[in-house]
Amino acid sequence: MPTKILVLDPLTLAGKELLSCDQRLASIGGELDFRHTGLDDESQIAEMGSRPALVPPLNAPEDLMDVDVIVVASDGVSSRHDHLLAFLDDNPDQAVVDLTRLGFLDSRTQASVGAQLPESRQLRVAHPAIVATAAVVEALAHLGRLHGSLAAVDPVSIFGQEGIDLLVRQAGQRMQGASVDDRIQGHILAFNLVAVDSDTLQNEAALVLPETPLAVTHSLSGSFHGHLGYLGLSFSHSVGPQDIDEALNLAPGIEFADLPVGLDSIPDTDHVVVTPPALSSDRTQLALTLMADGLQIGGALTALDILETLV
Repeated sequence: MPTKILVLDPLTLAGKELLSCDQRLASIGGELDFRHTGLDDESQIAEMGSRPALVPPLNAPEDLMDVDVIVVASDGVSSRHDHLLAFLDDNPDQAVVDLTRLGFLDSRTQASVGAQLPESRQLRVAHPAIVATAAVVEALAHLGRLHGSLAAVDPVSIFGQEGIDLLVRQAGQRMQGASVDDRIQGHILAFNLVAVDSDTLQNEAALVLPETPLAVTHSLSGSFHGHLGYLGLSFSHSVGPQDIDEALNLAPGIEFADLPVGLDSIPDTDHVVVTPPALSSDRTQLALTLMADGLQIGGALTALDILETLV
């Protein structure tokens, strides 16, 4: 029988990005279904390639019956998610791919970058900066044991379209010298950078890269889109710059950028963009900047990698 995949909230930024990969998605799931968790009772219309698709509301746990994999692409949590949680309570072996950064499924899911899946069938797409770091670590692993640090900087698009709209209003209020009434998850992000708790990312990095100890920090920026990571890696011995350049150039999914490079060049890029690496004078310390379109890397493309392995 064909695999049936249900996408929950296909009209979010993450959901639309997933549906834009309609051919690959259709090749994984022979049958696709959709539900939304909006509070209105009306059905929505999604674009699946050039074809419209009906998206009814999720009205009961039974709406999720007879589905092989549930892909969660929500950008907020509503009372309708209670139906999902109730269904998962009753069906602990149900395959799930969490494409969100909402956290409400974190206790049930294990982070994955798609290449190797944990034993659990309830998975979440790892953070874009960690997916990008995993690609670099995989490319350099043959040069010796690695450890280091990662500073992950998230754009406002992680909060969905509502976050982007709020950022515009915040910017307008700050430009006028007015007090900022509209907050994004409690923060003022327009023309600002906010350091936030990094425990979730620290734990995720340890799960995804158990052989590469990383100290992780996490910040939210006022950028509309594009994930940023400052990666520092230490080698147990000196390495040659040509060895690093060759390894990164040959690695699939990694693309070197000529300096200067801005986050505004990142949207719609399906590769991890890395700046030319810098080596310390003793050639044991490596620093580089990672950039990624988080709707694809650590987003739809990573979710599809997980789905292909999962089904």
